Amino acid sequence: MTDLAAAYIEARERLLTLTDGMTHEAYNAKPSESSWSVGECVVHLNTIAKGYLPALEAAVADPNAPRGTGPFRYGWAGRKFVGMLRPGTRAMPTAGAMKPPEATGLISEIDLDRSLTRFRDDIDRYVAVVEAADGLELAAIKIRSPFLKLMRFQLGVFLEAMGQHCLRHVGQAERAVAATQGAA
Repeated sequence: MTDLAAAYIEARERLLTLTDGMTHEAYNAKPSESSWSVGECVVHLNTIAKGYLPALEAAVADPNAPRGTGPFRYGWAGRKFVGMLRPGTRAMPTAGAMKPPEATGLISEIDLDRSLTRFRDDIDRYVAVVEAADGLELAAIKIRSPFLKLMRFQLGVFLEAMGQHCLRHVGQAERAVAATQGAA
């Protein structure tokens, strides 16, 4: 379980280090019109968390959830899903419900304090879910995606995937800062 929590904790630490002392302008500076700003990366992660966290929290709170100890085995599709969300993999189009608010030009309009507070709170909730999942049969509990209703994976798949997804977009935010330094 500590491996699952580590991804969320690393994402939080890296993003908070990146944004420490950052101005609103730097937070919203986009490397290009088709790229996301730091703020847009954070809002995207917040949107994903808003969808997934209630389902994850309900799954670990179920007193009838099957119990078990790992290692857990997941199917090909679940492993592929996690792999697609890892940092360094090919970019994928983002479905409409998961996109940050539309921005024109090279500046987005994301509230730095509000979005970062929400991100920190969401990471705390993810870590709490991982801790609550300790002792559960992560391969037997199924969760349906709140965004893609046909997508249904094991709890363990979603816990790993969401952590990797956080790291992926924190890396994107770091690249946005590197590309826009001096622009804001």
